[in-house]
Amino acid sequence: MLTAGVPLGEVKGRDAVPSAALALSSALRPEAFATVDLPRPEALRYLRREALSLPADVPRGYVLAAYGGLPLGFMKQLGPRANNLFPDEWKIRKTLT
Repeated sequence: MLTAGVPLGEVKGRDAVPSAALALSSALRPEAFATVDLPRPEALRYLRREALSLPADVPRGYVLAAYGGLPLGFMKQLGPRANNLFPDEWKIRKTLT
């Protein structure tokens, strides 16, 4: 075992940024964050760490990206665009169809 528990996140400036491990944890309560269930092409774009645009009805702030009801990680919804917070070292580098 390398660590015990799940890191919640870190403070960056005025924001508390949730960790990628928290998104994948079974301890995360589903109602803690707004969740966006992405279709397969968008989920693959997320896992490649590409930019995404979310629907206008998604609230601003940290949002949990999911595919098929399973969490993938976090995004920060900024209005017209969303920042992809998927860890760079985890991203898909190959082309998948």
